[in-house]
Amino acid sequence: MLRINNLVGKSAPVRVDPRALIDDPHAGLAALRREHPLVQLAEGQYLVLRADDVIPLLSDPRTRQVEGTEYVALNQIPDGITARFLKDFFIFSDSEQHRAKRGLFARSFAYKAMFGLRPDVRAVAERIVAELPRGEMFDFVERMAARVPAEMIAAILGLPKEDSAFFARRVYTIARAIGPIYPYEHHRAIENATGELFCYVAEQIRLRLDRPRDDLLSHLAASWRRDPVMPLESLIFQVIGVIIGGSDTTRAAFAMLVALLVQHRAWEAVRADNSLIPGAVAEAMRFDPSVGSVLRVATAPIEIGNVTVFPGTALRLSTMSALRDPGLYAEPERFDIRRADHPRLHPVFGLGPHRCIGETLARIEMEECLAALAANVREVEIRKLPRLSGFGGIREITPMPVRLH
Repeated sequence: MLRINNLVGKSAPVRVDPRALIDDPHAGLAALRREHPLVQLAEGQYLVLRADDVIPLLSDPRTRQVEGTEYVALNQIPDGITARFLKDFFIFSDSEQHRAKRGLFARSFAYKAMFGLRPDVRAVAERIVAELPRGEMFDFVERMAARVPAEMIAAILGLPKEDSAFFARRVYTIARAIGPIYPYEHHRAIENATGELFCYVAEQIRLRLDRPRDDLLSHLAASWRRDPVMPLESLIFQVIGVIIGGSDTTRAAFAMLVALLVQHRAWEAVRADNSLIPGAVAEAMRFDPSVGSVLRVATAPIEIGNVTVFPGTALRLSTMSALRDPGLYAEPERFDIRRADHPRLHPVFGLGPHRCIGETLARIEMEECLAALAANVREVEIRKLPRLSGFGGIREITPMPVRLH
């Protein structure tokens, strides 16, 4: 269980109002990082800021993944279907329970399986780019960045392509629940979205229990029927979680990728040399990531700076802060698609057994989408740059009005 008042040291960590980090998180995190290895966000919650601490702690055996019940309690999420989902989804579980639930999808999202989808991703991206208007203003997030990941996760699971817009809208609402500050003002909308997506996935699974098809949902349903190791509700929640992970974070990341390339005058370089695309993707994920932190729980005493945290301490590991730390990157405030100092494993996807299951798919989607856009669009004119709000969990992106030439 999580503990309260579980720090000792020469001085108590400074307490920070999390809301103060929402509007300009990079500046706020940089100012805090210079003076503090960690800060207190609330009773029992601490934000770890420096790369020298954040990166090792992502896979430190003295920490574990936060459990769903702990996460709901920590964020004071009201009872309801959203709380039930967060308590059950495999990302908020550990050890054997995590392996069993994640294992349902591990083979389908393995590197070899995802790499084989690269031509399909490119075909989807080419079709969507061809459908984009030229010479008139539109929201790039909605018309391009949102469509490719939603249509691809639909294809992988076996959901109808035409349903992707339906579930994507619910996903963006539910994702607001996964962050350091629960938005109580949007609770009713989050609950409605979770309930609607639950009913949709439940119906899709029931259809496959009655009439199996050759798709992942049918295989999941058949496996569950042969050996129901979890309640049907739990299976539905795992599918919902995969839909959220496969839709929202890549949507925001790709929109920011294009915006950063235009803002920092690297668009022409990528158009001229496609070999720069993987580096551009990695750099955009570093410079302004769509996921800002990873939540872990200490299981043994750990020294962070001049403070010792004890078992039960909730540690929000700020990958967002670490990715701008001069201790990890040279000139971290410079956006550089030719950067050669990325770690072998990009920290934005986490480390250890909880490393993002969709990493390969996300990279392929962004690389192929950028390649398709660069091959068919000479200039991206942005009327207003998008902004990623928040400093932890899934960050929310604003619209991105553009005109293509």
